[in-house]
Amino acid sequence: MSKAYEEFDHLETERLTLRPFTEADYPLILRISSDPQTTEYLYYWGRIGTTPESDARRFLDYAVKNWKKSPIRAREFCLVLKDTGEAIGDGSVEWVESEPGTAEIGWILLPEYRGKGFATEAGRELMRAAFEIMGADTVIAHCDSRNRPSRNVMERLGMTLRGIEPEARPAKRLGEKNGDECTYVLTK
Repeated sequence: MSKAYEEFDHLETERLTLRPFTEADYPLILRISSDPQTTEYLYYWGRIGTTPESDARRFLDYAVKNWKKSPIRAREFCLVLKDTGEAIGDGSVEWVESEPGTAEIGWILLPEYRGKGFATEAGRELMRAAFEIMGADTVIAHCDSRNRPSRNVMERLGMTLRGIEPEARPAKRLGEKNGDECTYVLTK
């Protein structure tokens, strides 16, 4: 792992700042975890036995704790609009333990910011960080196969579909069918 990776804590794009989460971001995370449209395809939120509050607290604790770990394995970034300072979502980059040299990226946006290019912009910067700062050889991203907008972002980033694992995503509610999981990939 490069020294530069251990030192990076803010990323920027034309319209976004990607910065560490703080306790002040709890309202954003609670909004994300409370919105069924947002959590519909996210396997770690809205599972059986969780509440929006418990999901938000668990995620924020994880995001803040990972900034303090050394060596760094994962980063969750709060996506913030440069022009207004408004927090609009989450972006992540982390090493894939089972695939040496591979980093995984991801993003979540509040509904009102989807379809405006922010996910692609954040994804491009997360991919750059994975390759240039972390030194990854390969970047992957996952999504539920039914999540066409996220799949479109991965394709705009130049990623190709590596495969679909049938019913790989856990069901979130009793009686619900598990979702299939798409994996997209881009090699340096």
